[in-house]
Amino acid sequence: MAALLAEHSLADLTDEDIPPMFREVKEEGWSYTSNGARVLTGLIPDATASYYDVLQEETSINGRGMTDYDLPTAEAERAVPLLRRCFAYAFACLTEAERRFGDREVLAYIILSMGGVDDDLLTATVTFCTHDPNTAPYIRDIENVQDGAVAELTLGDGGKRN
Repeated sequence: MAALLAEHSLADLTDEDIPPMFREVKEEGWSYTSNGARVLTGLIPDATASYYDVLQEETSINGRGMTDYDLPTAEAERAVPLLRRCFAYAFACLTEAERRFGDREVLAYIILSMGGVDDDLLTATVTFCTHDPNTAPYIRDIENVQDGAVAELTLGDGGKRN
């Protein structure tokens, strides 16, 4: 991830980089669940589910694969637009989280990995959660992840957006 980000500036991200479905989710904002989980309101499932803890609830509700069906399949042409979408969505949602909760406790995780039917297509997910010091982190030993590129983001990593 660091190599990709070093090659390509993401300084000029806007909401136009976010696919329409994800833009709608961002605009619906954030909510608390009855367990105290911080979740994107537009992603709350209709059916009630039970979760082991707040981390599982947040990651289950807030995690989504980024829209990529309209992107080229060649990794060299796909990586930058996919990253732009993910980072724009992540920072926009982190900005909304700060507005809603009055703090910067929500983290975003962007994961790039090979997927598709034959594991030969670059795909990405974006997940939001908080960290409880009494619970294991969402991704343990993040520096040594082998099967994908991972970015853990706070709002401070991308500056404040309007």
